[in-house]
Amino acid sequence: MSEFIVSARKYRPQKFDEVIGQQHVAATLKNALAKNQLAHAFLFCGPRGVGKTTCARILAKVLNCQNLQNGADPCNECSSCQAFNDNASFNILELDAASNNSVEHIRTLIEQVRFQPQQGKYKIFIIDEVHMLSQQAFNAFLKTLEEPPPYAIFILATTEKHKIIPTILSRCQIFDFKRIEVDHIVGQLQHIAKTEGIKADTEALHVIAQKADGAMRDALSIYDKIASSTAEDITYKDVVENLNILDYDYFFKIVNSILQEDLPSILVLFAQIIRQGFDPEQVILGLSEHMRELLMAKNPKTLALLQVSEQLQQRYLDQATLCSQNLIVNSLNILNQADINLLRSKNKRLHTEIALTKLCYLSRAFEPAISQEKKTPDLSKKTTLPTAAPQKISPNPPETAEQAAKTTEVEDKSNQDSQSTTPNKEDSKTEALDKKKSFMITPSFNLGNLSQEIRKEEELKKETKSEPTLAGITAVFEEYIEHEESNATKTALKNTELELKQSGLYIYVPNTLVKDMVQQEAPLLQKIRDTFNFDGKDVRVIIDAAKFPDQEKFTPKKILTNKDKYEIMATENANLIKLKNVLNLKSDNE
Repeated sequence: MSEFIVSARKYRPQKFDEVIGQQHVAATLKNALAKNQLAHAFLFCGPRGVGKTTCARILAKVLNCQNLQNGADPCNECSSCQAFNDNASFNILELDAASNNSVEHIRTLIEQVRFQPQQGKYKIFIIDEVHMLSQQAFNAFLKTLEEPPPYAIFILATTEKHKIIPTILSRCQIFDFKRIEVDHIVGQLQHIAKTEGIKADTEALHVIAQKADGAMRDALSIYDKIASSTAEDITYKDVVENLNILDYDYFFKIVNSILQEDLPSILVLFAQIIRQGFDPEQVILGLSEHMRELLMAKNPKTLALLQVSEQLQQRYLDQATLCSQNLIVNSLNILNQADINLLRSKNKRLHTEIALTKLCYLSRAFEPAISQEKKTPDLSKKTTLPTAAPQKISPNPPETAEQAAKTTEVEDKSNQDSQSTTPNKEDSKTEALDKKKSFMITPSFNLGNLSQEIRKEEELKKETKSEPTLAGITAVFEEYIEHEESNATKTALKNTELELKQSGLYIYVPNTLVKDMVQQEAPLLQKIRDTFNFDGKDVRVIIDAAKFPDQEKFTPKKILTNKDKYEIMATENANLIKLKNVLNLKSDNE
């Protein structure tokens, strides 16, 4: 049984060109080596797991290599490179300042600086986590760091540059390492999976890269954990279960329910998430991140900020077309307030449900204001109004002002008489109800004749229905859209194309989201069947993106590797392959 080596060590870069996501640092160091303008002290700072110590080890290896390749690549064949690979080089000393942070440890290091290298030109000191040194240790290190021997080079690495005293910073060349992009991490994981013979879904690797938060070492550790728990096949489901991550499908469903103002569905989904062991905080944070992705998808300038797979990008773009800018921004505000107040809440589940309820009915705040009197009549005002008999309009209205005044006086007197003779309205309503009840007759049906009555009603309905026409169906659609309250549903119904065939009505839509929205509008489809004669015909909702050329699908730019660039150039110029063979050059992956 062979010894297992973690991916972070097994696939550790051995050359500057293999370092992922730190091209600015690698290019600067390679130019300095080519021009022989190296400083005596370097400070590599940045987040964890981004390649600080790796670059320090590569630089130390290159400095003592006896047969450099391309001016900045170690040969891995000379005695110095072999000693470095075997961790037996006496010219390269690594010190962990986290555990060796006292003055005595620095004094020991200074004593070692006095001895010249046994093999090679330089003696390199790599001090990791240098910010952990004490104040006295920093002071003891100052003089040696400022004026070291010509053969001594110091490479300091830290994750917290602000903790290093300014006198140390002023004596070093500072290189700021940045977080590694998600696409770069995914590319490296795909390369490792292919090398190991493991099939890995792109979405699964994207989840690993996002969970690593820009650290390549963390991504490789997560990859090793998941690869050891699966049978040579890494799927999105495996990653979600192993990392205890909330599936993004829940958030897509929640937003769809918000657009339809379907509060029961939202609460049922939230209950399912809680039953799976997730906390309300994870729901708030996950939904906030989902809304943020929708906001990025609203504008072409921010599409590059969607660090997800190509398939997931299209889902975000489709859903973003149904969400208004105001809805997304205000949803983020509500979720942010819920996240802040959730820590102080005693009933976190209820607090989260209140936030979800606000989101469900948030779209109503941006619809045109409708008069409350039109929606719900004020009954209190109705009881105080006089009940007058309907007035007859005379065919010949008065021509002069005097005649008009006389007519007005007569009408006022008749109204006063009617008010004096009208009884109390509550009494009149009671009498009206009694009269209505007296005339109500409960019909009695014979079970034997019930089927005949139903057939007669169906035949009567068929006679009243008209033959379907495209203009008539379009008019029904437009009328339904005009009276629809939800802006999301209006957008979905407008984003359709109707076609009437002999087999029935075909409603074409651009994507799955619009199809689901149209199919859920059962009243509209039923109204079409009730208005037109669709016997033997069907009403279908079909996805056909070709009928909607204005909605261009987002195709993310592919990041080309050095090998991809070489293959493209080789297809355009065949002499490039000959040049490679003559010079005996090799690519990174060969």
